[in-house]
Amino acid sequence: MLGAGVELQDRAPEISLVIEKVGFKDVKRRIRLHTPEGEIALDVVLELYVEISGDRRGAHLSRNMEALGVLSGEGRSLEEYLEEVARKLLEKHSYARKVVTRAKTIYYVPVEFEGIRGIEPIHVEAEVQMKREEGRNWKVSVEVTGMTVCPSALEYAETTYGERVSHMQRVNLRARVVTGGEQVRIEKLAKALFASLSAPSISLLKRAEEAKLVREAFRRPKLLEDVVREAAKNVVEEVRLRGDAWLEVEAESYESIHPHNLYAYLSARAEDVKSILT
Repeated sequence: MLGAGVELQDRAPEISLVIEKVGFKDVKRRIRLHTPEGEIALDVVLELYVEISGDRRGAHLSRNMEALGVLSGEGRSLEEYLEEVARKLLEKHSYARKVVTRAKTIYYVPVEFEGIRGIEPIHVEAEVQMKREEGRNWKVSVEVTGMTVCPSALEYAETTYGERVSHMQRVNLRARVVTGGEQVRIEKLAKALFASLSAPSISLLKRAEEAKLVREAFRRPKLLEDVVREAAKNVVEEVRLRGDAWLEVEAESYESIHPHNLYAYLSARAEDVKSILT
């Protein structure tokens, strides 16, 4: 017979395995960030998780929503807002050793390429992992869209036919940075990534701008391998990451002349990238 007065979640499970993350996904909120560019309102999709030990059957998940309810919904960055949520989760879940908070949103950044300007949407994801009495990690990722011109086909066509022709493809390029609490500006990450492509994708282009963008892209032909390496270099230099930061870069190319996509990925410590560049 179950002990009277003991809530179901607080009882021992039949299988005593640790649950690393349990919580809510797809929690929608509007928050305000007080950034160097001014106040920004963002619609975010949140994930709120706690870890539970093997001697607990479950977590009191209504406390996740209670944690959100007592917060202001404001911060200087996504990471700082998520850290505030994480601290409140640890306070509400006294039995939890670790919590994870995550936010996804669309953010608009200015783009300038050879005199062509636009305000473009980028995908942003931020995450805070916090362990009780052990500190926390911040993670932020930014994904931009651009294009590449294949240098292999370009070189062959120029040598064989005397013509500078090649295939172009749309590329999604993402960088993810993990720090111990170092703030990374979304605008700087996006700027570093756009500069790593043959050209950015820009929503509104007049005919003359389209021609100029294609012309300039052909002056910067790149393999996908070139793109991820250059992105790592640009992120480290543009964001000025500390040496202990960890960096991941990945790119997916939606090939125009093949029925399949191309993918490239690298990960490195910021200090290792810096050592290669010096």
